[in-house]
Amino acid sequence: MNLYSHGSGLFGTHVTWEDVEKDMQKALDTNALFGPNKTAKSIGDNKGFLSKVILVEADWQNKDKTLPDRFVVKIVTQLAMQQFTSELSNQMNIENKFDTAKFKVNFELQQKRVHNTEVAVYKLLHEIAKERIPRAEIYCMKEFSDCNPVKGYIIMEFLGDLESVEIYENISPKALSKVLRAMAVLQAASLELKEEEKSRFTQQPFSQLYAEIFSKEVVKIMMKLLRGFASKVEDMGNEDIATDVEKLEEILPDLTDLERADQLADEMGMQRVLCHGDLWPANMLWERDGDKADMAALIDFQTAHMGCPAVDLVRLFVSCLSGKDRRQYWEALIEEFYGYLVEEVGDKQMPFMLGQLKESYYRFLPMGGFMIMHSIGPLFDALCKNPDELQKAKNLAVVTEKTESLLDDIRFHHAMNKYLKKNDIRQGHFTVAPLSLIYMSIHSIPKRP
Repeated sequence: MNLYSHGSGLFGTHVTWEDVEKDMQKALDTNALFGPNKTAKSIGDNKGFLSKVILVEADWQNKDKTLPDRFVVKIVTQLAMQQFTSELSNQMNIENKFDTAKFKVNFELQQKRVHNTEVAVYKLLHEIAKERIPRAEIYCMKEFSDCNPVKGYIIMEFLGDLESVEIYENISPKALSKVLRAMAVLQAASLELKEEEKSRFTQQPFSQLYAEIFSKEVVKIMMKLLRGFASKVEDMGNEDIATDVEKLEEILPDLTDLERADQLADEMGMQRVLCHGDLWPANMLWERDGDKADMAALIDFQTAHMGCPAVDLVRLFVSCLSGKDRRQYWEALIEEFYGYLVEEVGDKQMPFMLGQLKESYYRFLPMGGFMIMHSIGPLFDALCKNPDELQKAKNLAVVTEKTESLLDDIRFHHAMNKYLKKNDIRQGHFTVAPLSLIYMSIHSIPKRP
């Protein structure tokens, strides 16, 4: 048995009703049983492809205490990815590079690694108050091991009143404060870890976790999707994105240099800290109040790693903020985060300086921005199918603005980083005015507002 084959359990996985029932009985110290009207509903479709997320209504019988009527079971499987890539390949009439035996076997190893990583993170978080890092309550977890090769899962609290924010929505800079505080708490806590505890988390997240996804063949598919998106936007009257996508291909080797990304903290002379690794809207739950959103829970710690905090900051700002807000507030938000980290670290030595953090953000933005881009093509197609014309127009405007500014900034920061490296200049040595003079003197750098 393996993670890419269909099983006899829930939604084709190898995890059965009996597995879930026994674990919940043990975790909750109860003899109550699941009832005949128990149900399981998939709730994570199209929001992630490493796991199947299921909402269970247990219909408890013979309850001997207060028990959660509903809870979430997150099961590691390749079935979700297989379905998505199969549909996408058929739609685009291209070969499915994810449907090879080599990819499936290699990716299963990574899936098991990242699931066990998430289990390790939740064990660490158990020592931290939920108010400091908002999250769901964990009932029980099953790691992969030689004795448990196909049943990796986590059972957790169902946060039914919370919602996710989509990438085609914008979040205000102010609304990111709780996320930045939670990041600071997590990173400060990681400074207390012993070496044995740190070893549970990879120091090579990119070359280990993304090597299969960002292979040359898969990147070609991503670029084809982006060109398709750009062509459709061009038909709507915006010709700039198509031109920017063409220019993006010229610098692809640097945007997919995974080994260098792994070494960013070391290159900058920064102490490694525990990073979330995949901090974007799909991995946060929010309380809504009209157009306002308040972060209420962080989820999905599968790609947590010991690395450079710029990885989280770039993904967070690029995916959550409008292009305009990101350009205007990135520095203030980084300073806000650093202030929280200073508070959390207290009288101990800081793992890095503010200047190092800002420069690492600059250095990682080209690759971090590109890693967000792969979701734009399929997202655009889905948005175009929205029957609500007003909402569709609003969402498309947000996506187009984010994409246009991101394409521009990827090229700008890439060219700037290259120029400064060539001339042995550290960005922290300059104010905004001299930097502007530098980029205006380099014709290959796109002009930014």
